[in-house]
Amino acid sequence: MVKSISAPLARTARLLDLVPFLNTHQGISLKELAQRFDVSPAQMSSDLTTLWMCGLPGYTPLELMDLEFESGYVTIRNAPTLAKPRSISFDEGVALILGLDLLASSLTNEKQNLASLIEDLKTKISKKIGLPVSLNAQPKSSPQVTSALNESISKNTYLAIKYHSLYRDEVSERTIQPMEILQENENQYVRAFCFSAGAMRDFRVDRIIEATQTSVRPGGNEATVTSQSIDFTISLKRPSRDVVERFDVKYSDISKNLRLQSFSQQWIERSVMASGDGVELASPLNIRADIASKAQLILDRYKAV
Repeated sequence: MVKSISAPLARTARLLDLVPFLNTHQGISLKELAQRFDVSPAQMSSDLTTLWMCGLPGYTPLELMDLEFESGYVTIRNAPTLAKPRSISFDEGVALILGLDLLASSLTNEKQNLASLIEDLKTKISKKIGLPVSLNAQPKSSPQVTSALNESISKNTYLAIKYHSLYRDEVSERTIQPMEILQENENQYVRAFCFSAGAMRDFRVDRIIEATQTSVRPGGNEATVTSQSIDFTISLKRPSRDVVERFDVKYSDISKNLRLQSFSQQWIERSVMASGDGVELASPLNIRADIASKAQLILDRYKAV
């Protein structure tokens, strides 16, 4: 039979917890003790045998701990130095505080009564480890906004948002259809079709002030986006940095027919036209024809001048 061996770190932590527990639970049965620590009776017997060899320097019978468990019930004596529960380290305390802070930020309205309990526990841990400053691990973005974005992506619905643009230093109201959430360095972005701009846009999540689910699709002649992606093929004729970044391709892909996808026909048209002679759209033919028509209109205006 293969002997079940506990992981060394887990076993060390269990041994340190056993001593204070046994001091307050003298005479506990070996079976119950094993259940309390979620190990087998054989593993617990092995742990107790190890504790026999623990004690103060000198390591004579006077300094070693005295245990008795052959009768099936466990008692411990001569263990004053390990009678107290082990303390958490500074790093462990910091991790606990940050974890509690994240937990508090995710509480829903019906669970706000837990917020004060979490705050009290954070204060106690801070005092215990001697933390001189207050830590905050709450995400920059609102949990309500993040929740609304995730729900909209999963259900393929629209969102009415209030967005703060730092470039213009203004708050605008938009209707978007989120596609995916992206992580870039320390910031989160949501890639969405913006009905105000009539094109795909990336919005920084922490700059979205409000996000409300809406079933009303914007009307008028605004561009549309579907849940089905559009396959299109381009050929790189003269790749530049703008072209490579716009289509997320490589310089080495020059002269290759690249099969890509988008959720917006208007984004495809604008991206190809913005690339000038650096990109040629091979398919689909209907979008290619639209681009040719719009390009001809532009040329005609130049001729008129």
